[in-house]
Amino acid sequence: MLPSPAPAASPAGILPIPDYSATFWSNAYLTGDWGGARTDLANKGVQVGVEWTQFVQGVASGGNDRTTEYGANLNYTINLDLMRMGVLPGALIKFRAESRYGDSVNADAGPILPVNTQALFPLNSTLDKDIGLTITDLAWVQFLSPNVGTVLGKVDTLDGDPNEFASGRGVTQFMNANMIFNPALSLRLPYSTLATSVIWMPVPPSAKGGITLTNTVCNTADSSLSSGFDDFDEGTTWTGELDLRYALGNLPGGMNLGGLYSFNQDFAHLNTRLVFRPGEGLSIPKQNSTWAVYWSAFQYLYVDDSGPVLIEMSGAAKHQGFGLFARVGFADEETNPIDISVSGGIGGRGLIPVRPNDTYGLGYYYNRNQTLRLLLSGSRRIQPGFRVLLQHRHHSRSSPDSRLASGGLGAAECRYRHRAGIKSQS
Repeated sequence: MLPSPAPAASPAGILPIPDYSATFWSNAYLTGDWGGARTDLANKGVQVGVEWTQFVQGVASGGNDRTTEYGANLNYTINLDLMRMGVLPGALIKFRAESRYGDSVNADAGPILPVNTQALFPLNSTLDKDIGLTITDLAWVQFLSPNVGTVLGKVDTLDGDPNEFASGRGVTQFMNANMIFNPALSLRLPYSTLATSVIWMPVPPSAKGGITLTNTVCNTADSSLSSGFDDFDEGTTWTGELDLRYALGNLPGGMNLGGLYSFNQDFAHLNTRLVFRPGEGLSIPKQNSTWAVYWSAFQYLYVDDSGPVLIEMSGAAKHQGFGLFARVGFADEETNPIDISVSGGIGGRGLIPVRPNDTYGLGYYYNRNQTLRLLLSGSRRIQPGFRVLLQHRHHSRSSPDSRLASGGLGAAECRYRHRAGIKSQS
């Protein structure tokens, strides 16, 4: 996720200062303020964090295998606000490393996209393989003015489609990948890759809204477990996104409209016949490029905030209230297994007054999956099976997560989360 400059009330740095001083029951940081040392570090431009998410999941019905698995993911983040340090105006260094261990039900539940996003990333050639430590985000962010910035380095794209009620990296909101990013992009946009971006904010974010345009060029190949420098000849991807934030009275809203174009890579042509090539035998036809377009939006219906409403660009619920969200995506049907995706639902934060950081939501998604049509004269069509994922979860960080799966193309998820139990962020 590309950060935005801090609000005008805090002009000394790029990033706002987190509130580490909340009480145990409402603090988002398990170890708190370290006796004031953590806030002091942040005021000097250094923000560090460790997030450890554990999960127990079971396939209760349907799926490929009715099983229960345990796994965990650790994220280590360091943000160096060089502007706040007094080193370089408008500069920020972002760092994220990840570890993963245990197993998940992603291969057992049935759907194409994972029912547990945190267990899928970082990407590996073997599903659920343990990862000791890998760097997925190491980027230099440089704002040249209050309206123009650049990003260069290895970037993590999971926060690239922010939505107030349906983002959260599979930790703070929905776990299902269909509710976190647009499935039309999922098999063409890498999770971690070398990239460069140009950010233009003709209307910088404020309480009245904001407009941000981002253009990015990156390697198409995923570099979760490598530096990415050996992937320059494996395809290039361009993405462009328009991000709008606004307020209808006191009710924040926003939307993203974007597109993707990948080229200089061989993409399998899905709806075609096997062809015979001299010296190669039977092969799948390929084409050099592919594309996708997407849209997402959210709108609060009720906000219980005192004072002015600050419209955040982080893609995480920041207000006490609830609202609606939606996503739509279209992709090249000749090269993308999912060529149409639609999702939507309701979400919110702070359902219980004494639990202001709890999030909740109910979502439904539909994906139109391509038939893999590899035909020879006289042969039969090969069509993979697809499944509905129905999730109903009263979720505590220490409670198990149940899944129901059966045949079909749609899915729903119900969630309620509170910050307690196993999941911790220090």
